[in-house]
Amino acid sequence: MNYVDDGYVIDDLLQLVRKANGERIIIHWIPDSASQQYLTPRVLNSIASYKEWLPKHFQNSGASIDVIREFRTDIFLKRNKQVGVQAYLVDDRGQEHVSDVLFG
Repeated sequence: MNYVDDGYVIDDLLQLVRKANGERIIIHWIPDSASQQYLTPRVLNSIASYKEWLPKHFQNSGASIDVIREFRTDIFLKRNKQVGVQAYLVDDRGQEHVSDVLFG
């Protein structure tokens, strides 16, 4: 679990997605984006920490972060009211890769 500032980040994200009225909560990893003002300070602190770690993670995985044009995480409420999470990545060839993220 991601525990920051005396609380779990997932708890903040679940509250945000339920208040979003069907809109997606989007976390932009690459390129960096300032359009995340609606996120709580706890979530923003967590994102900042992960962004600092991200280049090292790619390097340790044998990949180059330089080939990524866009990387984001979308969090949303499904029709059945369950929370869905998808990761989107666009590489330097313009190819989009989408993956469902399971948590629980």
